[in-house]
Amino acid sequence: TRANGPFFRDEEGRESSLYWWAMNAGKRSVTCELRLEAGRDLFHQLVAGADAVIETSAPGAAKDIGADPRTLARVNPGAVIVSITNYGQTGPARNLPATDIVGSAMGGHMFLNGSEERGPVRTTVPQAYAQVNFQAAVGAVVALYARGAHGGLGQHVDVSMQESMANAMDNAQQTWDILGINNRGPGSGRMVSGREGPRYIYETADGWVAALGMGGLVGPTSGAMIDWLAETGEAGPLTAPHWRERLEVVQPLEPDEQELLVGIMQKFCRTRRKDDLVREAQARNAGWAPVYSPREIVESDQLDARDYWVQVRHEDIGETFVYPGAPFKLAGTPWRQRGRAPRVGEHSEEVYGDVLGLDPDDIVKLRRTMVI
Repeated sequence: TRANGPFFRDEEGRESSLYWWAMNAGKRSVTCELRLEAGRDLFHQLVAGADAVIETSAPGAAKDIGADPRTLARVNPGAVIVSITNYGQTGPARNLPATDIVGSAMGGHMFLNGSEERGPVRTTVPQAYAQVNFQAAVGAVVALYARGAHGGLGQHVDVSMQESMANAMDNAQQTWDILGINNRGPGSGRMVSGREGPRYIYETADGWVAALGMGGLVGPTSGAMIDWLAETGEAGPLTAPHWRERLEVVQPLEPDEQELLVGIMQKFCRTRRKDDLVREAQARNAGWAPVYSPREIVESDQLDARDYWVQVRHEDIGETFVYPGAPFKLAGTPWRQRGRAPRVGEHSEEVYGDVLGLDPDDIVKLRRTMVI
């Protein structure tokens, strides 16, 4: 992660990766040489006092260094051991290498995002990595709850990146299993039961809008949208009773119907600013929204009002940056940002001293013998 760009001031280094900063803010970092017996002993002391341990080694790869799930469970039977891997601990693919793009491909998302003309498309943000970590967090919490409710023993949580992605495919798997149809995502809509579903994204004079109000998916707002188009003289044949009835039925459109509707909506949106379109659509109770760029997200009044953004001080370089906050609000125990991403081994003395009770001389000895 530390090697992933972009880098602060375009200066490559393991402490200047913006990706590392974003993904690891608030964490603590220690070093520990697990190839040495003294390092394994030190690590096991930390494990002995842990509620949960997360490991990301390939199945069986950490056995020789004492960090595999079975060894960790023996060290602390009460700990929840979470293993995050590409394909899980079992199965014919368990030892195959993978990255986020492989997870997107093998988990099915890449196919859903593609089209017949362009082929499969990967989501820009690393969703496979995100999904497997979300599911690992949920699995850990469930296992901790089970520990408290059923006897105090931990358990192994086996999390697969492929399964995490396959679990987030809406109804695509059932559509194939029951109907024998592969859903896909042509354009800005998607295939539903073998036919192209409503188109949601339209280009405007200054950007894009997500227009969730036409095409049958949310039928009750379709009448309001037809009225709006009629008021501007741009509704064309949509004012006919047939169309009003057709758009209020929650079913995919026929190809010729979809082509006509998309043409009218594209022409309508391209001559107007996205904020004006969204304001008027929402006044008519239609679920439209601007498609935000990263800059517009940072400038969002809604996120500001929710105190979503937090200031994080990087005292090592003398600057403060705006970071995303938590995507939830806890009424009793509010979340707080504990600081920037750590430097390698930055908290070794703090953790080994405060958590394990080692004195400064012990820590100096560990450094001299290359254990930390």
